[in-house]
Amino acid sequence: MPLNFKFVDSINRELIEYTNSDGELHWHPRAQSFVFYQMLLQFNLTGEMTTKKLIEIDRRIRLLDLISKYPNWYDENGNGYSIQLADIITYWGLQTNVGHLDKRQWNAYYNRLIRREAGFTPVKQLTNNELKITHPADAKSS
Repeated sequence: MPLNFKFVDSINRELIEYTNSDGELHWHPRAQSFVFYQMLLQFNLTGEMTTKKLIEIDRRIRLLDLISKYPNWYDENGNGYSIQLADIITYWGLQTNVGHLDKRQWNAYYNRLIRREAGFTPVKQLTNNELKITHPADAKSS
């Protein structure tokens, strides 16, 4: 299934696309990466931006960074950057056809990612205040 998306009209177009010296229109790497990042984040970015929503999104970003910390986009000098909460605020209103998961569903999704990427099942369920992932071998020694 293709990834469909639409930025809201209120976002500055210079944060989404740019024209190079040859006159060709290009994606801003930050915006393009943000669109694809939605497949991991799986959060509805439409509607009112609230503190509660931002806290949950920040939690998801930090948890994703625990298993896969790598640059999501690069600037013109080759410096890599990861998606941050500031990007969420900048591109708020982005609509995609990515599924939106509530906290419980996303935690289950994240646990599946952990098993696949890290090769183990976390000992503790994830909560707002618990960001530590415990390997089963470490849990036995404590």
